[in-house]
Amino acid sequence: MNNYFKKIMAVLAICFFAGQFVQAQEAKFGLRVGGIISRQEFKGQNITVEPKSKFGLDLALTSDFPLGEVVSFGPELHWMQKGYKIEDFGGGIEEATATLNYLELPMLIKLNFGGEDVKMFVMAGPSVGYLLSGKYDYDGVDEDENYDFVNRLDVGAQLGAGVHLGPIVLDVRYMLGLSNYAKDNPLIDEIKNTGFGVGVGIMF
Repeated sequence: MNNYFKKIMAVLAICFFAGQFVQAQEAKFGLRVGGIISRQEFKGQNITVEPKSKFGLDLALTSDFPLGEVVSFGPELHWMQKGYKIEDFGGGIEEATATLNYLELPMLIKLNFGGEDVKMFVMAGPSVGYLLSGKYDYDGVDEDENYDFVNRLDVGAQLGAGVHLGPIVLDVRYMLGLSNYAKDNPLIDEIKNTGFGVGVGIMF
């Protein structure tokens, strides 16, 4: 197993067992379904194409550990699809689409406002992801990612806002990638993931 993947699993275990410091009846866990509009930003002297955004799925396990009257800690575990589209790719290819499947762990601090039935919140925190698999579609022809030229670890940050309507949670968020996805690429100096997400969840 890749060492990066082991580190992510260790962080995940620490975050979820952090609930031992709060009373068990206060902690909540949930499920979230959403989508993200993601893209990759390319930087390099030989870049002649501009990646466009693509839609991807976002499925998550969520949690909420109160740290006081207003503040709570919400680690999440996501399976999400990042990537991009390029039109007029060149070489006889009209469109190229990259679909990158990530396991991602945001560690969010939340500020909560309101009552029990309706509660608003804002959130922000670091995020660490690991590329599980990648695939490219060149005009309907699939090709797997060459992992020799990419960094599978993606460190970033998330910030957003949302509302609790009883057990239902609605949220929007911005995802900023800080890691360079490109590795030993002669054409591209730097690639970073960015995206906007929206989701609906239920807490238990």
